[in-house]
Amino acid sequence: MSEIQTAPDYSDLKKYLEPNYPLLLAFKNIAPGSYRHSLNVANLCEGVAEELGLDQTLIKVCGMYHDIGKMWYPKYFSENQEGEGNPHDDLDPLISFQLISKHVSDGCAILINETDMPNEIIKIISQHHGNTILNGVFIKSDSKNPDIYRYKTKIPDNEYSSILMIVDSVEATSRSIAEKMVTPENRIECVKHTIDRLREDQQLDEMRVGMLRQIQSKLIRELDSIYHKRIDYDLEGDEKTKK
Repeated sequence: MSEIQTAPDYSDLKKYLEPNYPLLLAFKNIAPGSYRHSLNVANLCEGVAEELGLDQTLIKVCGMYHDIGKMWYPKYFSENQEGEGNPHDDLDPLISFQLISKHVSDGCAILINETDMPNEIIKIISQHHGNTILNGVFIKSDSKNPDIYRYKTKIPDNEYSSILMIVDSVEATSRSIAEKMVTPENRIECVKHTIDRLREDQQLDEMRVGMLRQIQSKLIRELDSIYHKRIDYDLEGDEKTKK
């Protein structure tokens, strides 16, 4: 596994996480759904990094900016559509694939042109989809060849980009089936299935099995803290269970 050299000035990295950082403000205003997803990913990545003894600030910055490229075409991503209809309904699947998959290269271009973010972070972000299949678009197509709908980017070659890939997928999946996440079994299955799927697709070949087990365990605990049921009490002392 190749080594990632973290930026020597950790305090300088923290500026990218300030809520009033100009690019973050623009991201929040232009693509609010993608911003919320990225914030969730950043927080989950931070927890995983703490568990593994990795640099928390570095991975949190990666999580916060991994989808920054969606600023250029926000309405082509479901989290930003807000009931306004899906433009992909009227597009050829290959066009949809091009529009969606290019958010990775668009994000790198934005970070290179609008920030002085270290190249190490941009490289991690560039690998967060590896060469996975954009399955939602492939299913809508008539193609029998899923490889046509693979991202044209490199698979993760270090632990940071591997973690980012896993967390990104787990967060998106859990959010899409949030109503099922109330049971421990479904939370376990969500994380386990995501990691198994990425391993079977050879996206995580650079990750040690022991580290993957740690990531899986930590993410299950993180989902437990987000989706667990808790007891609430009204003024009369009646118990009410809610999400």
